[in-house]
Order: sequence, then structure tokens, then C-alpha cells
Amino acid sequence: MNVKRMNTDFGNSINMNLIDGYYFEIPTNVVELSKEKAEGYFVTSIDSPQELLKNLLVSCTIDNEERYFLVGEVAEDQILGNNHIRKLHNKAESHIPYVLFLASNAYYYTIKNEKEEDNKIEIDYFSTMLPIWLLFKLNKFSEMQQKMAQRFLGTHSVKVHTPGFEKEISIEVNESKCRTESEVARWAIKKTFELEDNSDAEQFKNHDVVMVDLGGGSGDLCLLPAGLNAPRSRESMAFIADIPFLGHIEKLRTEKLIEHFDDVRELENFIVKNIGKTKMERRDGNSGKSIDLATPIKAALKDWTSIVLSKIEDAFPSPKDKTYKYCYFGGVAPVVQEAIEEIIKEKYGSDILESNHIFLPEARKLNLYGLEILSRADTLVKP
Repeated sequence: MNVKRMNTDFGNSINMNLIDGYYFEIPTNVVELSKEKAEGYFVTSIDSPQELLKNLLVSCTIDNEERYFLVGEVAEDQILGNNHIRKLHNKAESHIPYVLFLASNAYYYTIKNEKEEDNKIEIDYFSTMLPIWLLFKLNKFSEMQQKMAQRFLGTHSVKVHTPGFEKEISIEVNESKCRTESEVARWAIKKTFELEDNSDAEQFKNHDVVMVDLGGGSGDLCLLPAGLNAPRSRESMAFIADIPFLGHIEKLRTEKLIEHFDDVRELENFIVKNIGKTKMERRDGNSGKSIDLATPIKAALKDWTSIVLSKIEDAFPSPKDKTYKYCYFGGVAPVVQEAIEEIIKEKYGSDILESNHIFLPEARKLNLYGLEILSRADTLVKP
């Protein structure tokens, strides 16, 4: 099987993939099992290729040792399934992105390869990105980006152990690139997938814009000159790493909602599905009774958002002679949009909110779409 383009956003909450234009996502849950436990984990076979996405059990060789992992939804209930949310996640060294990469390819191969020819995937062009806090660790962004890109270049092997779909797949990546999170998103505003000018960019034509990328683990900030041009220097970039969103709502769960949610993913999914509603009702499956959890949840979201907005203002103080626009995106942006709008309106009024604070459609996928556009531009000029 040949893949022209694979673009991946290794988010702390969700792993998003665009493989030759086919989109799918996997919860960022990777739990290691012993060989013995892996062999006896499933008691029945999986019938549908689509069901494999919810039942991924794979193994791969890391440091000359075969290791077994539950990946995605099947790992959500495991005790260590969300262990990475409590600290900054170094994607350039952690095994989690690598295992997700392998599992994603295994799933894609299963649903797309009808001939089952040689159990091999050849990827012409793979790209991903790293958060700004991690790029700041080295003198040059390119050093850390090269380190990340090298992880995926060359030959890899993954075994699928899910009953009904057992196989070993070889993956060959011919070209691998790593870019900068939040900065790459500007291309999803500037251009369409057809590489034509995007009308969404007009509102930023005459204003510098602060790109606010709100993720489950950290937040990235990037100050772009008018016209969504490239940032001028490292001083045009900043990050928020000391108040991870997933950690904040896990604290909410353990302190106030522990009887309603067994783990942070369950709470996160509940918030995503119910945010924007007047009531956020949780129904007891046994009694049938419902309880409205909107008050504690919305209070917690507003507390977190208030801190984040203060940090944004500290990172890039409002200039005296011009006006910044703020573009919010990333997986958490739609969740806290209501809180952002409420806080900005209280501090600066409705006119400032409407003119300077912007939420674009598909905000959670903006980074991934930026990767896709750049990968199309890169591969377009190649023979």
C-alpha cells in the first residue's frame, strides 16, 4: 500500500490523523501490558475492521525489546491510561507518539487495503509538529524538530494482536518533517486545501494576530505580523505550561465530581458533548435520576480560562499604537469559548470581543489542516 501524505497531530487528549485526506482520531491513551496479559486480554474476536479502532492491541520493538500496548479507547479505563496528563509530555522522546503512529497505520491499513498483498505501507511524506515549550529546550528549533522527524523516518514494524485482525505490518517512511505547533495553523487560515487564497485570512490583513493554541497539556502563543506572516523571532513565541487543562479538570473531578465520573476522559467527553447547553445533566443509569452539573463545571472552566487569558496578556502586552487580534484554536478552544467570551466581555466590552477575539470553524483541527496544506504544497512540486 502506498500513502502519498500522512499528517499527524499528537495531541495530549486526541491523536488526529489525515492520511491521503482520510481523517480519523484516536484518544491519546497508551497503556503497556505484559506479554502474558496481552495474550489473554481479549476473549472474543472482532468482526468489523471499523471496530479495530476501538480495540487496538499492538506490539513493537523498542530498545531491542518487544513491548505490548493497548491504544486508544480500549485503554481509557486502565489505571495508567491518563498518566501523561500530570506532567509535560516530551513527544520527541516519549514512546506514546511512536506507538500511536504505528497503531494509526495498522488501523488505516486494515480498513483501506482490500487485497492484503504484502502487509507493507510505504509513506512518501509524513509530517507532524511539536509544541513551542519543547522547541525552546534547544538553541535552535530545527534541532528538536529534526530529532522528532528522525523518529519516523525509515523502516518500522508493528504487530496487531486484536483477535480477528492479527497481522504484522512493515512501514516505510521516505520523508519526514516536523513543524511548529500554533505557527503552522496560520496556513490553514491563509490557504485552502486547493492551495488557493482563503477568504478567512482577510480579517487579519491589517492586524497583528496572537495565535492562541489551547491544548490539553499546554498552550502555545505565537505573535504574527499583519497578513498572517511568519513570526519574526523567538520573542514572538511563548507558551503556557504550568496549568494543563486536563490536569485542571482532573482536579475538579477528584475534588467535586468523583461520584459522577470514574476518570478524567469520561469527564472531558461529558464536557465536550454538553458545553454550550443551559444544563449539563448527568443521568444515573440505575435510578434514572438526573443531576445538573453545569454550575461546578462552568465555574472551573472560567477559573482556568481567566488564568490563561492573564498569561496571554502578560506574554504579549497590548501595544499602545495598534490593536492585536486574537485567534483561538486547538482542542480546548471550543470547550472554553463561552468562558473566554464572558471574561473578555466583562473586561473590555462587547465591541472589543466581537472585533478582536476570533474563533474559526474547525478550530480543534487547525494545526492538522495547516500540516495538510504544507504537505500538499511540498509534494506538488516533486516529480
